[in-house]
Amino acid sequence: MNRPVKVILSIAILAVALLLVIPRLASAQGEWQPISREDLALKDNPKSPGANAMILYRESIIDSEHIFRDGVAEYEYVRIKIFTKDGTKEGNVEIPFVRKSFDYWSARSSGAFEIADVRGRTIRPDGSITNFDGKVYEKVLFKSNGGKYLAKTFTLPDVQPGCIIEYKYREQFEPNWLIGMRWTLSSSLFAREAHFEMKPAEGTSNVNYAYSHLQAPVHPEEKRYTFAGQDYASYSLVVHDVPGIDDEPLMPPEGSLLQRIAFLYRRTDEPPDETPEHYWDRYGKKWYGDLDRFVGKKNALNDEVSKIVSPSDPPETKLRKIYARCQQIRNLSMEDSKTKLEEKQESLKDNSNVEDVLKHGYAHGREINYLFVGLARAAGFDATEVYVAPRNEDAFQPQTENSNQLTADIVWVKAGTQEYYLDPGARYVPFGILPWFEAGASGIRLGKQGSSIVTTSMPKSSDAVLNRHADLETDADGSVSGKLQIDFAGQHGSLLRESNRKEDETGRKKALEEEIHGWLPAGSTFEVTKIDNWDNVELPVHVEGNVKVPGLGTAAGRRMLLPVTIFQSSQAKAFQSEKRTNSIQFPFPYQEIDDVKFKAPAGYKIASLPPATPATPAVITYEVTATQQGDTVEVKRHLDEQGITFEVKYYPALRAFFSVVRANDDGQIIFQKSDSPKGN
Repeated sequence: MNRPVKVILSIAILAVALLLVIPRLASAQGEWQPISREDLALKDNPKSPGANAMILYRESIIDSEHIFRDGVAEYEYVRIKIFTKDGTKEGNVEIPFVRKSFDYWSARSSGAFEIADVRGRTIRPDGSITNFDGKVYEKVLFKSNGGKYLAKTFTLPDVQPGCIIEYKYREQFEPNWLIGMRWTLSSSLFAREAHFEMKPAEGTSNVNYAYSHLQAPVHPEEKRYTFAGQDYASYSLVVHDVPGIDDEPLMPPEGSLLQRIAFLYRRTDEPPDETPEHYWDRYGKKWYGDLDRFVGKKNALNDEVSKIVSPSDPPETKLRKIYARCQQIRNLSMEDSKTKLEEKQESLKDNSNVEDVLKHGYAHGREINYLFVGLARAAGFDATEVYVAPRNEDAFQPQTENSNQLTADIVWVKAGTQEYYLDPGARYVPFGILPWFEAGASGIRLGKQGSSIVTTSMPKSSDAVLNRHADLETDADGSVSGKLQIDFAGQHGSLLRESNRKEDETGRKKALEEEIHGWLPAGSTFEVTKIDNWDNVELPVHVEGNVKVPGLGTAAGRRMLLPVTIFQSSQAKAFQSEKRTNSIQFPFPYQEIDDVKFKAPAGYKIASLPPATPATPAVITYEVTATQQGDTVEVKRHLDEQGITFEVKYYPALRAFFSVVRANDDGQIIFQKSDSPKGN
């Protein structure tokens, strides 16, 4: 399960930090920077011609000065030049933030976060200015693991090509909490100049920084201060001509592309300088101790195991039963965060150990994983926790000595010679597979003597199968209608269940209709008539319904041409562009298995079928065959994508492959009127 991480500083250190007064950059918190005539007249980005917009100037300040009274504040100021009509979209500003997050290490809330002091303005090419005086809205981006991921949104006035827009805001954190701090140097836009400042609340002897994905070496400037015999520092940096990140389909996660400098805090009792091996061994021993203490109630575990498994059960059967038992625990991580009043009314007690979890019947995801480890050990298995850097965020970089990378935790268990990576704390994931962002991810496996760096089992295409079956009749006007049956297996079923976990039957029906309608040609209709296996995560979500596709067939004289499938390929859209900047990254390997039957229109016979396309051994395979059964054509199609990441140099080959897929999906079945003259 994913878990945010916090760092809490000692009261003594924070008290000293509160007294520090370090000069601020004025423009992020005060007046606007002056604007030059040259920038007003600028028509294009000379360093990146053809851009829709560019950042002329940016400031980003992290200030911990008033951490007791107000909390940590981050100040952001951005000035953008708009070149094209597409570039005017930059005037629709969206600032993501987290209002409330949950720390799975201590099972405590980290408090409220907020975006404040939003200001903005638009400067026309003639220098006239319109200030933003509109409303700032708040919207929910998504909810996950007990926290809301929100955004403040606003629209700057009268944004046109040639304008300059600028805005500033403050991100305010709860008092007494110090977040993991970092500078993000890059963004979606080219940045001509950017200034960064960081004012830590801890002595410089315990603050390090680590680089991520920098394209050129940079070195923050350190300004040192001494107060009451304690050494402090602030850090600053100025960068120029930072390339923007192209937004492309199937691109790697943003975290693996953004250039960042992370500031890493060490407690005063931690070694200020140690090797990565010693760093991870030290953390591994500490975390293993936390795990051991939580699962230390052996009598409670032995009693529970005796109720779950039989001594005669094969090893995997025992593990499956333990996994199912853990998933019966009410998973608080799958629920929305609660207000203080709601928490008080429900009166949920903290879990100090596995016995509490079993007694209360509820737990957070990490505690559920701990319970699995305890039960597996009680059943005679070797089991422990694994902390990983999820693939949807970034790759694990152990050399940075940053434990905040490991924001997801799973379990490792060994049965004989068989090793399993499992996540029972992921409520909707079946036994034997991991949530897609934890599969093939790297991190550390905890051990009594320390930790070892591991990579979890790679996902297989058989872990995510979409099985679609259609029985269709064709009308004389080319419309087709009939029955659809779809099985969402593995990852597909897990994602469906999780994203719609709060919906009732009506809501699930609507969500499935929207999902399936997206595969069909424009103008199609689909109505769900049956949903099975929703509550059994070990089985595919089974959906049945009625479909109608008007005008799928095309009349050509006495013939009718019909494509071999009603399902539109989503992959082809991702490979439309001739150019590519980023590597290609599929979330997970997958399979599409289709069986579509078309019954000929009344008065027509089958005249021609497209040739079969056999599969050839490769990382991605595709095959399609059409066969005649009386007056019905049966088309079987199988796409098997077995890879995850492909270097950008392979983009032309992938684009060509999916172009062939699209062409074959558009292959024609030809029906001909039965009384047609010979040779017509």
